[in-house]
Amino acid sequence: MKPRALAVAVTLSGLLLGGCASPLANKTADAAAIHTIEQNARLARYNFDGEVRVKAIRLPGKVESMVEGDVIGEVAKSFSLELRGAVDMSKSRVEMTPTFRFSRPNAETWLRLPMLAELNTLTLWVDASVLDLAIPVLRGEHKGKYVMFQAPQDKVKKLPIDAVLAELPQVAKNIYAAVDSKAYTFQPLDEAARQAGASYRIRLTLDPLAEAKMSKQAVQELLQLARRHAGEHQKEVEEFATAVGPLLDASQEELQTSSQTDLLVSRSGKLLGVSELREFSVPKEKELAVTVASTVRLSNHEQPVFSMQPTANNVVSFTELQPPSWLGGKRPADDEEEAVEGDDEAPLDEAALAAEAAEEAAAAAPVVKKPAKAAKAAKPVAKRKPKPVARAQ
Repeated sequence: MKPRALAVAVTLSGLLLGGCASPLANKTADAAAIHTIEQNARLARYNFDGEVRVKAIRLPGKVESMVEGDVIGEVAKSFSLELRGAVDMSKSRVEMTPTFRFSRPNAETWLRLPMLAELNTLTLWVDASVLDLAIPVLRGEHKGKYVMFQAPQDKVKKLPIDAVLAELPQVAKNIYAAVDSKAYTFQPLDEAARQAGASYRIRLTLDPLAEAKMSKQAVQELLQLARRHAGEHQKEVEEFATAVGPLLDASQEELQTSSQTDLLVSRSGKLLGVSELREFSVPKEKELAVTVASTVRLSNHEQPVFSMQPTANNVVSFTELQPPSWLGGKRPADDEEEAVEGDDEAPLDEAALAAEAAEEAAAAAPVVKKPAKAAKAAKPVAKRKPKPVARAQ
């Protein structure tokens, strides 16, 4: 075989083998989406970044007539939530740094709160330096330290956290498998999909009824998971299950959602990104609706990079923090006043203490009254002799 023909044969065979190697080959849209979601939950080790913002807002006519132009819509679109972080479920760790941003032409402000959770120990580390003006110790002796919130570990060890986490991929699979298969469709690759390096773009479209059904399915799956691991707390789980049904129905009557979600998937079946449009509407106010757009990009599969690295030297427990005065803590002036008051009292010597004790004992002793003197007997009164009365001669 000529070298050129050999090269063509090798190239063609590589393409054919590559196509056959895809776990999504010959799968329907629903099967491909469910497989991708389950594997992403089972092999959850990656970095992520994304954004959530209001794309459109529809207001009742009576509200629009009260303001000039689309002021409310413009204000709503000025806010956004940016997300970045890392996931490594093999270590039960999830890092997230939300950034709340308000941006207008020549005006911008933002608030960032990095946090790291260790799920199997119910521990949360927070970089709370954004609050250092309100909590003085965070800019003093504990400057630059992460604040740790941790559940009592003796109680955590009794919880089946690892077993619950291990079942979450199957729970996710069951939830999406309960959706009507017609809701899943393959879509042509768009520019965002090509930039992400995706080979498949799978869309899931849910109307309000399908969203409500999916929400109920999610609740049922989580309740079944709780029942399997409740142990001696079965009664509490059943009480919660009885109460959550009516609450879910009531919430769906007050607020409805519909969504269009695109999954960007690689040839090997890895989830590379998610883009979604979700509309929130109020049935009682048919003219009121808000559409939220969100995008999430996944990277560094199997090699996630974490920004926060808590150690014994850069962590302070929340229980060790002295709360600021506005939360009922002591002010520095309070300590100074107590010190000054203590200096005004001169120490007493032993003689003075003994004298003071004697005085106290004497004051506490009962008072003995002397008996009253007997009253003197009254002297008898001498009778006077009557004077002689002169008689007439």
